[in-house]
Amino acid sequence: MLRCLAILLLTVAVPTAAAAAPLTIATWNLEGPAGLEGRDAELHAFGDFVRSADVVVVQEALGAEQVRGFLAKAGLTGWSFAVSDFARDEIADPYAKLEVAVLSRHPLVGFAEFDPYPADDTEAMRAADADVLVPELIPAAQRRNTGARGWISVEVPALKLVVIAAHLKSSQGRTGKADEENSFKREAVAAAIAVQISADAQLRRDWSHVVAGDFNVAPGDVAKVGVDFARACSATACTAYDQTHAILSSGLVAGLAMRNLVVGLGPSYVGGNYAKSPIDNVYATGPIFDRTVRLTAERGPPFGSDHHALRVTVE
Repeated sequence: MLRCLAILLLTVAVPTAAAAAPLTIATWNLEGPAGLEGRDAELHAFGDFVRSADVVVVQEALGAEQVRGFLAKAGLTGWSFAVSDFARDEIADPYAKLEVAVLSRHPLVGFAEFDPYPADDTEAMRAADADVLVPELIPAAQRRNTGARGWISVEVPALKLVVIAAHLKSSQGRTGKADEENSFKREAVAAAIAVQISADAQLRRDWSHVVAGDFNVAPGDVAKVGVDFARACSATACTAYDQTHAILSSGLVAGLAMRNLVVGLGPSYVGGNYAKSPIDNVYATGPIFDRTVRLTAERGPPFGSDHHALRVTVE
């Protein structure tokens, strides 16, 4: 029997007016290029892991058809889903068309796609994309979007919740100077997401926001994670060069300071090459999370992927 590998339970004393229904969010890298064949038992077990979840964010899907097949194998029939369309279907290399998706047992509305790298799109696909707004806090020399991965945003009206699914640029096992260009791409996308959330939160103060997915940098990776955009790498010294997590959590964008709900868990990537904390993350802000008095974060099995599934419940 598959079992959870790690559980982090935090109890925080926060005054609340009334008890609210628990909210459960999960994130998982499906490793879609490996295909769904031969994974029936594992995908069904994943379905059991998230069956009571309100929202599930998935990365490395290969499009809507694969997501439908995935939902069927997971036994999540009747769920709503939204999936990105970053690349044309006829592209042969599956790793060149990795998509992100949001799944929910609640209706989803308000889909928007943000694609900073539209070279693999048709003209019609590019026309449907929303603008990617990278703020000026990102140094001008680093505001280069070529090769950066995009994200999608959807709304869950039943929860007054905006969900952003992201898959940031991979380090490909590198650290330091060899990873610096990758960090620029992660930072640009994280900053554009932060601007989007900050602006929307000002307009809809009774809505909450979540950013979840594969960040490809762990919050506990002290060799990479920093808070200073002026920090530059040299050929011989390169540490604290990646501000991705600080952008979302440290008030660098218009006072936005989100909570990372899985920061205390162990590594989420099975293959190593990362610090002992998760590269898959769930950031949250808004009324739902302001009133949270109990947070349970769980690291589940990988279910046949190279990433563990993560699940968090706030109540």
